[in-house]
Amino acid sequence: MHQLTSKIFPVKKLKANYKAIVVSIILLVLWLVFFFAQAEPLKSISEFGGFLFLGIAGAIAANSTGAGGGVVFVPSFQALSMDVEHIIATSFAIQCFGMTMGSISWLNFFRGHDQQKIEKVSLFYRTLGVSIPFSILGLFLVQYANWQAMSSINNMFSLFSLVFGVIVLLHCVYVRSRSSHRGVIELTKLEILLIAATSFIGGIITAWISVGVGEILAVILLLRGFSVMFSVAAGVMVSACTVLAGVPFFIYNQLISYDVLMYAAPGALIGGFIARYIAQALGAKKLKLFLGLWILLVGLIGIF
Repeated sequence: MHQLTSKIFPVKKLKANYKAIVVSIILLVLWLVFFFAQAEPLKSISEFGGFLFLGIAGAIAANSTGAGGGVVFVPSFQALSMDVEHIIATSFAIQCFGMTMGSISWLNFFRGHDQQKIEKVSLFYRTLGVSIPFSILGLFLVQYANWQAMSSINNMFSLFSLVFGVIVLLHCVYVRSRSSHRGVIELTKLEILLIAATSFIGGIITAWISVGVGEILAVILLLRGFSVMFSVAAGVMVSACTVLAGVPFFIYNQLISYDVLMYAAPGALIGGFIARYIAQALGAKKLKLFLGLWILLVGLIGIF
């Protein structure tokens, strides 16, 4: 009996996952407290319960491609006639849950003891060390220095997404996948400059429309010869850090729709957790194709 139980519930796996289990229980208890604190909790299910599935869908798409979930959330909130400020703020808040969970999942993917894994982790951290500060700087300039978006920013970003989507698809067809560590553990000076500049621009765009920096970084890394898994994971993590840095601004200004967040956030956690496994199941080439098509979709949604 003991042997059978051990096979079904391996002790090592349980020990490895106990932290995640404890965190999940704490989050569940907090959610239940918030839920029952409402005046009419059952009524809120009928009004906002559908956002649970929206959160799952948005987080899966975001964390399996590196692009933010804003492209799913923003059109959905627009259909509900929410004003622009509340749309961006609520999208940021949801992504804090989904992208953070996705980041943890992708980070575990890169951990290991063999030399190739060590080099991947080293290069991965160096990439994020360049990207994250510049992305947050771009974000803060919009939020606190009041950098206003140009009137045609959505059209510009849509065009940008269409161009990059085509580039990724062409890359998928004509270029073979390459190792993410490429035999080295350092970024070139050109790559550092390119990552810093594009992350800064991506942070600005993300502050305006809640999506951008993860997508841009993933594509740039892919075009520089990094593997699709490496590129997507980096896009997810820089997006997570960017939205986490930006959400206090929206909390302070009371712009987040907490009724929506209460249901979308658990969905985003679920989607963020399973997205990496979906990406692995697809494989590098199919994931690259999915990434290219997803970026094209971002552009087409912005146009129409």
